[in-house]
Amino acid sequence: MTYPPGAEPPQQQPQPPTGYPPPLPADPPPRQPSKRSKVVLIVGLVTVVLLALAGVAVLVAVLTTQGKGPLASDEKRIEVAINDFYDTLEAKGFPAAAAMACAADRAEFDALPEERKQEFESATVAVTIDKIENIVVDGESATAHILGTLTLEVPGRAPDTDTSTTEHLKKEDGKWKVCSAISGKN
Repeated sequence: MTYPPGAEPPQQQPQPPTGYPPPLPADPPPRQPSKRSKVVLIVGLVTVVLLALAGVAVLVAVLTTQGKGPLASDEKRIEVAINDFYDTLEAKGFPAAAAMACAADRAEFDALPEERKQEFESATVAVTIDKIENIVVDGESATAHILGTLTLEVPGRAPDTDTSTTEHLKKEDGKWKVCSAISGKN
């Protein structure tokens, strides 16, 4: 449309919207999960549960073979107790090893005169355990034959080396502990 010169096109007035504010759309009905998504969810949950159970089974098996799990045999726990005791003796000395021993050995060590304790504290120990065999459990007591070398060096004395020994153990509070007091020799 053309308008004469100097004439402007008529201004259109904006029309107010009808039904202001506009009506909200009706909520769509909730979507029902498809059967496929339910199957995927169930399979996923079953997989997670099976993986968790497998993880627990592996953990129990590892701890058991290390002699630390709930299913470990007394023989395996005795091996662990002996190795831990001698590792501590070699790395940290007699006072630390005595703290791991049975109550009778701890009491005996605590009752030593101070100069004897100083002698033990100045000693060095080198231990190599090649084999722990012939473990015999008799209720709360046990013995085990240890093959290897144990060298004790006390300042001012010649080194003393043993290549085998029979270790005595006692079960206290559910744990096996080295206990030379049972053997009657210290």
